[in-house]
Amino acid sequence: MRHVVYLLVLANLVFLGWNMFQNQSARQAERNLPPIPDTAVSLVTLQEKEQATAGDVSVIDTMTVNEPPGAGVSLLCQTLGPFSVRAAMQEMEAKLVTMDIEPKQRETAKQRPIGYWVHLPEMERAEARRQAQILDDHNDKEYFIGKDNVLSLGAFQDINRAKKRLKRIRKLGLDAQLETRYRTVAEYWLDFELEAAEGEQLTGLVADDQEVWLQDRACY
Repeated sequence: MRHVVYLLVLANLVFLGWNMFQNQSARQAERNLPPIPDTAVSLVTLQEKEQATAGDVSVIDTMTVNEPPGAGVSLLCQTLGPFSVRAAMQEMEAKLVTMDIEPKQRETAKQRPIGYWVHLPEMERAEARRQAQILDDHNDKEYFIGKDNVLSLGAFQDINRAKKRLKRIRKLGLDAQLETRYRTVAEYWLDFELEAAEGEQLTGLVADDQEVWLQDRACY
């Protein structure tokens, strides 16, 4: 029995010595570790990250968002024209620039009437001669037989004179027609934007020119 007690005491002494050795080794290892550099990234738990994100959102929600410059200003988009010649457009453009308006030039094509033609449509040669004889019988010599036996009865720049000629020929029982002749011409415009409050300053600018006018246009 005495030997058993001695063995237990010896075992406890060995266990106690082993623990002391382990603790001393761990402290020595900590002292031997290199220092943590300033650039090292700290570990953050998922819970800590969610708490930090929630805090950032609450800060953002309470911030006041500043409106960009010019917000709330009502713009008026207009076009001025049409000008039949480029020089007239450029003269008006110079006036707008003196008013701190920056217009942009725009050119379009338009079919403009240049005259009116009264005629009898294409027919057989014999029929053209027969209808020409009707004109001769009524002492009407203002015609000629042209290509494809078209009987030309006159070309006019004034629409009223053309209609008068058309009416006279039809009274003779002939199926005369009136055709408008066109020519493609260029038209010039000035597009610009300005604040709605400044729109009134343009009223007097175009009052002296009856050939052009202000029109609203879509803002781009």
